[in-house]
Amino acid sequence: MPSPARRSRWPRATVPLASVALLATALLSATPAAHAAPPPQEPGVTLRVYDMQTSLTQLCTLKTGQTPNVDKLMPTVNWTANGDFGLTDHFVSEVTGNVNITTAGTYAFRLTSDDGSRLRIDNTVVVANDGLHGPVAKDGSIALTAGYHALRIEHFDDGGGQQLTLEWRPPGASGFTVVPNSALSTDAGVVRVTAPGRKECETGADSPGDGLPLTGVHPNYTLTNLRPTGFQPQVSGMDWLPDGRLAITTWGGSDTTVGEVHLLSGVTGTTDPSKVRTQRIATGLREPMGIKYVDGKLYVSEKHRLTELNDTNGDGVTDNYRAVATWPFGGNFHEFAFGMLYRDGAFYLNLSVAINLGGATTDPQPAPNRGTTIKVDKATGAVSYVAGGLRTPHGIGWGPEGGIFVTDNQGGWLPSSKLLHIKQDRFFNHYTNPAGPFDNRAVTAPVLWLPQNEIANSPSNPVQLTAGPFAGQLLFGDVTYGGLQRAYLEKVNGEYQGAVFRHTQGLEAGVSRISIGPDGAIYTGGIGAGGNWGQAGKLSHGLQKLTPNGANAFDILAMRTVEGGFELEYTQPLSATTAQNLAAKYQATQWRYHATSAYGGPKIDQKTLPVTSATLSADRKKVVVKLSGLQAGRVVHLRSPKPFTAESGQSLWSTEAWYTLNAGIGLPRTGEIRGIANKCADVDNAGTADGTKIQLWTCNGTNAQQWTVPGDGTLRVLGKCLDVQGGNTPNGTVTQLWTCNGTAAQQWTAQADGTLRNPLSGRCLDAAGVSSADGTVLHIWDCLAAVNQKWTLP
Repeated sequence: MPSPARRSRWPRATVPLASVALLATALLSATPAAHAAPPPQEPGVTLRVYDMQTSLTQLCTLKTGQTPNVDKLMPTVNWTANGDFGLTDHFVSEVTGNVNITTAGTYAFRLTSDDGSRLRIDNTVVVANDGLHGPVAKDGSIALTAGYHALRIEHFDDGGGQQLTLEWRPPGASGFTVVPNSALSTDAGVVRVTAPGRKECETGADSPGDGLPLTGVHPNYTLTNLRPTGFQPQVSGMDWLPDGRLAITTWGGSDTTVGEVHLLSGVTGTTDPSKVRTQRIATGLREPMGIKYVDGKLYVSEKHRLTELNDTNGDGVTDNYRAVATWPFGGNFHEFAFGMLYRDGAFYLNLSVAINLGGATTDPQPAPNRGTTIKVDKATGAVSYVAGGLRTPHGIGWGPEGGIFVTDNQGGWLPSSKLLHIKQDRFFNHYTNPAGPFDNRAVTAPVLWLPQNEIANSPSNPVQLTAGPFAGQLLFGDVTYGGLQRAYLEKVNGEYQGAVFRHTQGLEAGVSRISIGPDGAIYTGGIGAGGNWGQAGKLSHGLQKLTPNGANAFDILAMRTVEGGFELEYTQPLSATTAQNLAAKYQATQWRYHATSAYGGPKIDQKTLPVTSATLSADRKKVVVKLSGLQAGRVVHLRSPKPFTAESGQSLWSTEAWYTLNAGIGLPRTGEIRGIANKCADVDNAGTADGTKIQLWTCNGTNAQQWTVPGDGTLRVLGKCLDVQGGNTPNGTVTQLWTCNGTAAQQWTAQADGTLRNPLSGRCLDAAGVSSADGTVLHIWDCLAAVNQKWTLP
């Protein structure tokens, strides 16, 4: 199986055969050779800081695929304040860049840190200063040739003071001074993506596919490289022509008009890069992100329009670019048109919102009605809006029952990335100013939460598998986390939810696009940019395919909700050893998210769930795992750490699953009750005394807004019930918090028109005065189905 190419920090020089002996001698020398000319540089170093939120005692290896909390350019390494690092305590920092040596010789370096640190130059440890301590300086020396040398500093801070200072003593100098800005450089013009939340270090119990991202190709596939020598596409769209040729769009870079379309032949079946032929048929496109072949023509989604490609003179190259449709576009670097799909005379694609550098949603938006899934009539070019509340909906694809499924990336109003089921008029919780066409709609829950840095980071388009052991399930790629992830979906109460699993890594680049080819192989297009947008250590371009090879690796096939837990189905029978004391083989946690305008968000109410039983089926392929404390409206993480083996002796390929339990069988529903202006029913000041006012308030994710619908007619919060004061029935009788007592004053019935009716009074829960102001009293009033009487339950 071919190994994917990995990107070195600098290009390697070609060594003549006659120089082999000389090279061998040089490799024995302790003097690192300078790198070849680096990419474009700017003075300074890159500082990335990771919030660990736990005590540290020594340097650790960060789990791969995690986005830093802070990423910035710094002039020198001499930091002693919170403002320098951007965090106060319990963090890991990484410094990368280059030191430019003008005079060859032996250089002494001094690294002062609070707490531990380590300096590497060209991957050689020069100073080791690890452990818990106050500001401590340690020295080391290294012989360096003239030119650029890669610089890396690892550092952690547990608590108290913080410092990181890098000094040097060049040859002939009498003392140490801070390494000057003129001697430091880092890649220029890079993308600096940050995300909040807790980050994690590797532990001794973690391994690829078991607590860590996978590293290799799934055993069920054979990997084939498809790029001829010199062909380096940053793939942003893929589709197939009837003759088996693959059409791809290439990005071209931010704020450019150099996107291209290429046709590739020789990619299907048994092939290799030498058999692939490429033809560039279109140029000058504005960051195209989708392509579709329809009725003999290719259509491309540019940032501002849908473009039809025409070859009027028959030379095989586009000479007429016809605008089929345009949509709102304000010129922001992040206003992409991701897509696309086609069915019944219409194209479907996603419009992302404008954001500021750093990730915050631009306020106000330079163009209206962004963050939407749109439908474009092929014949007329008319644009209509299907759904809204999206941010960076990078992926769109067909799923179960011919539905449209979309991935959206973490950011404002998105505490984590997610998979969504698009239907007409749905709203997915990303608000904009001015308001989008669906901002006044109730929020639709995601099909899947994709916990950030654990299973996803920048997810791309989903595709539905049509053959093999995972037929019917979805695969989607990821630009930053990399590889492919797999989703098993099931319908509960008429809506899709399910589990996501790691599927494969081992590709040459982060994955922007995937497509199922006519040969049944999974084609992957890679993309990336400077900085940390792209998969670490991989190329910024790529084109490969994964061909099913008939293997059936031991893996989790499906995860289904059952009463009090889940049923896990495996691709092979469990071994007798694994079956012994089976309940002890599983670990489970659950949490929820709350969306705010801030970028990303933490896990809330995270709890460990005791495993009460694990029952193995007669064929040893299914296990019903029962969990104590399981709640609906949560993400459940289930892990069965290695050793966990099949009857065949194979080890479980990936041991973890993340299930989005929007609704559970036999479980009460818990979450927000949303009303007018998408505000929440709230217990005043989170008070728990009988008689505490129930009011309308901006949704904030607190327990004072977490209502449980247990199925007995009551609505419960903070351990008590929503109650009509005194059991009275006139209009204007206020509601309150009260000890649950089984009376009719605490009974509520959800009506088909969205109202909540109290049967005792025959009246409905009402926001007084048709007001949406924080603090508005909730009382009962004649049922009018007015906007202030419509509520969305968990």
